[in-house]
Amino acid sequence: MSLAPHPAPHAGVTQLLVAGIGEMVISRDPKTTLVAYGLGSCVALAAWDPVTAVGGLAHFMLPTTPPSAVPPGPPAKFIDGGLPAFLERFARHGGRPGHARFKAAGGAAMLVLLSGGSSGGLEIGRRNAEALSAGLAALGLTLHARDLGGPAGRTVQLEVGTGRLLVKSLSTVTAL
Repeated sequence: MSLAPHPAPHAGVTQLLVAGIGEMVISRDPKTTLVAYGLGSCVALAAWDPVTAVGGLAHFMLPTTPPSAVPPGPPAKFIDGGLPAFLERFARHGGRPGHARFKAAGGAAMLVLLSGGSSGGLEIGRRNAEALSAGLAALGLTLHARDLGGPAGRTVQLEVGTGRLLVKSLSTVTAL
């Protein structure tokens, strides 16, 4: 699969930071945009603190770390271990998880589309969305906006200066 070239940053953006699969990016620069490309069954979690204007974006791939994963891989590959690591890094940069606005996108049923209608019981996108919601709830945190599930892959962009999360699919663009 080839990736499309990075879109040109919109007016006023000086930096584009990309969260690849299993990665997280955090910034305090209001002219920075954080991006996660090609979310299929993966989920992206955006965190933005409206007082400190710290923004973070994590690109989670799977809900739980398998026992055989040694080392576990990139810091945000698995939601169960990656979510606490993301929140810790967000806090180290000045974000306050208890005051942050959390938005999520992704968790599409991509394997259903690829298999002609049967996911074979995997349902990774749904499981990712559920694991993210459960992980946040266990920490007393909630999603302020979401675009989870469905059949379409997405790309997300978090504008650090405003906290706006743009969610783009093949047919739509939504601002959360």
